[in-house]
Amino acid sequence: MNFIAISIKEFICIEHISAKIVEHPSNSETLELGFTFSFPVTQTAIDSGRLLRWTKGFNCPGAVGNDIVQLLQQALDRNEVNVHVAALVNDTVGTLLAHSYSHPNTYLGAIFGTGTNGAYVEHTRNIKKMPTDADEMIINIEWGNFDQEKTSLPVTIFDNKLDRESINPGVHVFEKMISGMYLGEITRNVLLHLIDQRVLFQGTSSPKLNTHWAVETKFMSAIENDTSSDLATVAQILEQELDIHVNTQADREIVKVVCQFVGMRAARMSAAATAAVIRQGLEVGTLRNQGYPLKLSIHDKETVYQNGSTKAKGRNGGADCNNAIHVGVDGSVFQHYPHFEERMKQTLVELLGENARDMVKLGIARDGSGVGAALAALIATKTMTSSR
Repeated sequence: MNFIAISIKEFICIEHISAKIVEHPSNSETLELGFTFSFPVTQTAIDSGRLLRWTKGFNCPGAVGNDIVQLLQQALDRNEVNVHVAALVNDTVGTLLAHSYSHPNTYLGAIFGTGTNGAYVEHTRNIKKMPTDADEMIINIEWGNFDQEKTSLPVTIFDNKLDRESINPGVHVFEKMISGMYLGEITRNVLLHLIDQRVLFQGTSSPKLNTHWAVETKFMSAIENDTSSDLATVAQILEQELDIHVNTQADREIVKVVCQFVGMRAARMSAAATAAVIRQGLEVGTLRNQGYPLKLSIHDKETVYQNGSTKAKGRNGGADCNNAIHVGVDGSVFQHYPHFEERMKQTLVELLGENARDMVKLGIARDGSGVGAALAALIATKTMTSSR
């Protein structure tokens, strides 16, 4: 946390926000800070949360079980920075808040980047573990940890190998199947299997390709984007990055297909998580009884509306469907991986019906986690001030 506190101090100085905060902290006006923390916590207040575990390959000792807001506040105080941590926000919650600022009908915030997670708006009557007077609450799903038992997800031998060799085996199985940190390693495992079967590179690998994490997701992006007849970019990556100097046209085509399959599976499973949360809202949540003409099951032959009818009542196919369901998305995979967004949209149509093409809007919330945290800090500070 010292590094973060020092970075905040340097940022304040560079941006000339307020010299007094770092030169004379005791005599300056306190700056309120929104803290985006993209790891599982037990959050008991807007400015308090205990870290449950590290994810995305991180493993910093001494933090698990502690209040990370308190740790950051202590670091700020030690470095004499007059900044108060007003709000703790998961990056998905921040993305949801930021996208809601410009799209009020935002129901879900999602991250598809180094890791993955989602947050959505839920009726508090559906939340049994936390009594509250509020009507609605934002739920941080932590869907990256879905199906630890591996009974529902289409886990392959390549996923199991990655999981066993990770620093946190047995947890965040879903995240390891779709996130930018892991896609390259899944691809590497597939390529090595094909080499062992003598399907690729005449059965010959290289010390570089045999090294964990040698295949980066950015290599996959470049390979999928290669439309040249001789797949020159694929050859360049194989030779310069992975030391595979003997590769045929057939080898390069196979490598590209593997990248396409791994990337497509990630996009389709990301869409499945998105569709599942939307269905939750349609069946029992905040989207219920709003007339959205979306399928509640892939087995439905026609769209079944929430009143039981199969016929549309409104101009847009539902009773009161003038407004779309907005999903705010942040993350490098969604923004930069080739065809990821299009694949997600097509899968949403398959899962929710043809009307999802117009009714479900995926929108990029650039730096959503940071902007959302600032909004949360603003609201928390105003609420605290007005209650005094």
